[in-house]
This record gives sequence, C-alpha cells and structure tokens, in this order.
Amino acid sequence: MYENNKRARNTNNNNDYFQPTMDKKFLTRLSKFILSVESELDMMLTGLASLQFLSYYKVIDYVISQKLTKNIIIRWLCPFDEEATRFTKQLVPFIGYRSIRQSLPKSSSNSLVLIKDKHDIFSFSLFVQSQSHSHNDQDYNTIYSLDNWSYSKDISIVRNAVYCFDLIWEEKENTDKTLREKMHSELLFDLLSHDIGNYHQVIRNSLDIVSSIAKGDDNDTNNSFQVNEEIFSFLETAKKAVDKSQSLLDNLRRLERLYTEKDLKLTLKNLPDAVRNAYTTIEQTLANNNPQGKRIKFSLNIVDKHVHLSDVNITAEDIVDEIFVNLFSNCVKYSRALEVKIDVLIREYFIGEVKYWMITISDYGKGIPDSTKQELFSRFYSKAEGSGLGLSITKTLVERYKGKIWVGDRVYGHYKQGTVFGMIFPAS
Repeated sequence: MYENNKRARNTNNNNDYFQPTMDKKFLTRLSKFILSVESELDMMLTGLASLQFLSYYKVIDYVISQKLTKNIIIRWLCPFDEEATRFTKQLVPFIGYRSIRQSLPKSSSNSLVLIKDKHDIFSFSLFVQSQSHSHNDQDYNTIYSLDNWSYSKDISIVRNAVYCFDLIWEEKENTDKTLREKMHSELLFDLLSHDIGNYHQVIRNSLDIVSSIAKGDDNDTNNSFQVNEEIFSFLETAKKAVDKSQSLLDNLRRLERLYTEKDLKLTLKNLPDAVRNAYTTIEQTLANNNPQGKRIKFSLNIVDKHVHLSDVNITAEDIVDEIFVNLFSNCVKYSRALEVKIDVLIREYFIGEVKYWMITISDYGKGIPDSTKQELFSRFYSKAEGSGLGLSITKTLVERYKGKIWVGDRVYGHYKQGTVFGMIFPAS
C-alpha cells in the first residue's frame, strides 16, 4: 500500500475533501497522463471516493483544460447519486456522460480506470478504511489509502479495456434510448387520449346544451334574450376548449420537432437581444388580446459593470427567443396585478475556469410553493393553466444549448413574494 490519506475536519470546505498526503510519484504520473491526451479520454469510476479524489487533486480541472485546449472527446461512466451530482456538474457540460449501476458487490474499495486515445491505460484503487460521524452528523473523518495503481501500454490489456468500456457504453446508450422512446410515446399517448379528449368532451357537452336550448325555444319574445345569452355562453366555452386544444397541438409539434431534430443550426446569439425580442413579442400579444388590461413593467440589467451587453453571447439557434417568450408569458399569466413587473439580470458565472452567462428572471406574482417546484419542468405539468408543456419546452431548449435552468423564490423562503427562474449558458 501507498501512503494513507486522512480526511480531517475542514470547516472551509464543508468536510468534503481529505488532506493531501498521497504518493507524489503517483500524482505526477496521473497528471502527466491526463495532460498528454490528444484526442480521446475514457473514464470509468465505481464510487464517490474516486470522484472526491478527482476533485480534490484537480484532475477534473485538468480534464476540462484538455477539453477546452484540444477539444478532446471525453466519455465518462459513473454511478449516479445525489452526492455525486455536485462533482459531476463540473464535467457534464463538456463530456459524454452515462450513469451506470454498480453491479459489483459493495466494498470499501473504489476503482478508477482511464483510457487515453485507446493506446494507454491508467488505473488505481482507493481503499476506504474507516468512517466515523460526530453527533451532528456533519463532521466526519475518513481514512483513505491508495491500494494500488498501474500504467500500461500493453496492446492486449488496452484492447480488452477498450472493448469492455465500449460494450458498457453502447449497452447503456441503447438502454437510455429505449427508455427515452418509451417515455416519449407514453407522453404523446397521454396528451392525445386524455387532454385533447377532455377538450373535445367540453366542446361536445357545450354543443349538446346549445342544441337542447335551441330545440326547446318556444319563440317567447320575453325569454329570447335570456336564451341567446345562454347559447352565447356555451359557445364561448366551446371556443375556449378549441383554443386550448389547438395550443396543446402547437406545443406538441414544437416538442416533437425539438425531439427529432438532430442537425442543430447553431450560431452566435446575443442573450440581451433574445430577451428584448421576447419582451416585444409578449407586448404585441397583450396589445392584441388583453381583456384584463395588464401591462408589463420590464427591466434588463447586467451586474458586471465592465461587461457590455453586446458581449453577452452564446451559441444557439434562432428559436432561442422562445425560452424567454415562455417565461415572460408565465409571469403575465400567473400575476394577479394589472402591472406585471419583470426584472431580468445578467452576470458572469464561472465553474472552475469555464465562463458562463447567468440570467435570472424575477416576477412579483403569487409565487410557487416548494412542493410544486420539482414538477414544473416535467414533460406534462398537470397543474398548469394551459397545455402544461411550456416549461418543458423551455427546459428542452436550455439544455439543447448546453445550459441549465432552475426555479426559486424571489425572496428566499417567502415564495408568495414572487418567483425567480435562473439559467446558465456557456459563454461564446
């Protein structure tokens, strides 16, 4: 065994890492291996300890650096759980990632295998010796040992490792694709059979009532006015159901196009321009159809004074505006006030050395309870006041451009004071 690693109490880092007493020869060889990658790096991990190691010793930073410098292809197989999320988020924008179940028996050993350009292989195993928790379950010590490590260019060893990695990767890719297709088919079936069916039932019932009223009309001039009002009321209900059904079909077409379109026409897009275009679209919509007389009080600002709005660019398509159209539309729809206040803030955001643009959209509406936030972006949100697909389309578009989206309270802990939607996009 090589030197022990003891993870001690570290209040500055939330006790996530262990102290650097690892074998220097091993660390030097590992960093040299990563930095010598020219075209492709495959990584397979078996547990959280390996992720902690990669993060603490800056291996993740080395991998991102190679991606940005040489645009290498990175594929990563790793068990996925909540604890692993905060480590994987650093790499996910830059890699092909597949979550795998750990089929091997659980043990205190955590292994990692790296294959460079399909020519070299580097592997090591970390041994978790003990773990103890304090009374508050927050501070704990874990003793790690470097069980063994090896580097090889042996053709047969590398070839077998490559074959096993490719086999697992392809099997997982096919499984994920099958699951996505199944979920997509179930979504379409549910929407077509349930929601459009419901709209059609409303239309049918309304028309049946209109027909019944018309047949029962005795041409009494005294009640003809009341009869006409009833007919118009039910016809209006039927019209609204037709509009909702059409809106659902339009959103389904958008979602299906996003789902099937693989050849993305990506160009440089200015985020502030996309925001302004969306705001103009919503204002025009309100000008044409606004029975409640709502108006928008809109502001767009950038936090970093040294950054000009013309420099806030991302790589996206022309339909990037639709992200903000959907979000602004929700701000208007779910606000009780006649003056709908929408604040948009843009700032720089970094993950490691990688620059992103963060954009937040805040409203002052009725807010969203915590119990509801989790399901907002599901592919069919049942409590929405429309087709329930608007935020799903928004999330699909954001992720299409390598971004992330989340929802929170405008005033932390007080959801009734409004909602904030946040997004990050890789800066171009």
